[in-house]
Amino acid sequence: MNIAAGVLLIIASIFNFVGGCTYVVGGGAAAAISEAGSKGHEIALASDPNYADYADPDTQSTLNAGKAAGAGLMFWGFALLVIACIMIGGAVCSFSKKAKGFVIATAILAILAEVVGVSLTVFGPGNFIGLLAGIFTFIGLRSYKSPVSEPAA
Repeated sequence: MNIAAGVLLIIASIFNFVGGCTYVVGGGAAAAISEAGSKGHEIALASDPNYADYADPDTQSTLNAGKAAGAGLMFWGFALLVIACIMIGGAVCSFSKKAKGFVIATAILAILAEVVGVSLTVFGPGNFIGLLAGIFTFIGLRSYKSPVSEPAA
C-alpha cells in the first residue's frame, strides 16, 4: 500500500505543480488587468470632467475586487507549489516507511489541497487522484512499525 500511496502522491504532486503554476499565472494576469483598468479609470477621471457623470460608480470597487482575487489566486498557486514539493518528500518517505509524522502531515496536506481546490474550481480527475493519494497514504501508515512492537535494546 505504501508503494501505491507514494506513486499516487507523486502523480498528485505533478498535478498540483501544474495547477499551482496555472493559479500563479492566472492570478497575476487578473491582478495586472485589474491594475491596468484602475489606472485607466483614474486617467479618464482626470482627463474628462464629464466622465464621472456617465461612468459606472462601482467601477473602482470592481477593479479592487479583481486585484484582491488575483492576489488570492497567486497565493494559492504558490501554496500549491510548496505542497507539491512536500508531497514528493512524503512519497519518498512512504516508499521507505520512514518519518511517520511527516507522512501523516503529507496525507493531511494532500487532502486539504484537493478540498480547497474543489472549493475554488470544480471537482475533476486531478482532485480525485489527490484525494485517493491522501487516503492511500493514511491506509499505508498502518504498515509502519509502532515503537511498542519493537524489542527493547
